[in-house]
Amino acid sequence: MKSMENTVIHLKKGVRLRNPILVVGLPGVGNVGKLVAEQLIKEFNGERIATLHSPHLPHEAIMLKSGGIRLINNRFYLLKPGGKSQRQNDIVVLTGDSQAITPEGQYEMNSHIVDFFKKKMGGKFIYTIGGYNASGSSVATPRVFANASSKKVIESFKNSGITFGVSRGAILGSAGMIVAFSKIKKIDAICLMGESALIDFDPMAAKAVLTVLSKRLNLPIKTDNIDSMVEKTAKALKELESQLSGSATLPHDSGENKTSYIR
Repeated sequence: MKSMENTVIHLKKGVRLRNPILVVGLPGVGNVGKLVAEQLIKEFNGERIATLHSPHLPHEAIMLKSGGIRLINNRFYLLKPGGKSQRQNDIVVLTGDSQAITPEGQYEMNSHIVDFFKKKMGGKFIYTIGGYNASGSSVATPRVFANASSKKVIESFKNSGITFGVSRGAILGSAGMIVAFSKIKKIDAICLMGESALIDFDPMAAKAVLTVLSKRLNLPIKTDNIDSMVEKTAKALKELESQLSGSATLPHDSGENKTSYIR
């Protein structure tokens, strides 16, 4: 392994890609990005083709079931959709244990990811996935909001079931910075944000984004696993609501000082 003073990405030998598209799903609000990434990797037999190590990730090591150990990392997977040998674009998914934990790390890591995808993989389009708290409360049918690297990309996503120009505030972390660096480095990119009011885990928002990706990437994505998570989450929220119904009323938030958090 090379020096760990900076971010390094190790690409598996012999990997050859056809006009790849990158989907970035890292931990964040509602874990929407990671849920989407894991669903794609599981359903389409994702093969790990590259691993990112960085001193900007948490200073922790993961204990393995085998008794071994590994550094926290990010991983690139090549999807293998069945019966799509004539597909014009390979689809690569980036996910991992964590995002960079400092502002300096976010700049260094995300810039490096975009450079690697463009120069080493020959890619020209990136999707990033995140969660966006639009209303401050949960919704039965989450919307998908978006921001893109150019007017051209925005135009190409019209009638795709997503909404531009409504989300406000800042997109924190990789979901926003990768799109911003893509604009600078002249790669088309879009950030898809599932509407979420759940900070830790929101499969409903993830399903909304998966529906959009299924159409855009021409992937017949099954949602059985996500649907099961949705049912369990709805049940848990109902039980929590029942428990809180007898407790003291919380102070009302007028929303004037509410800050949206996107990642």
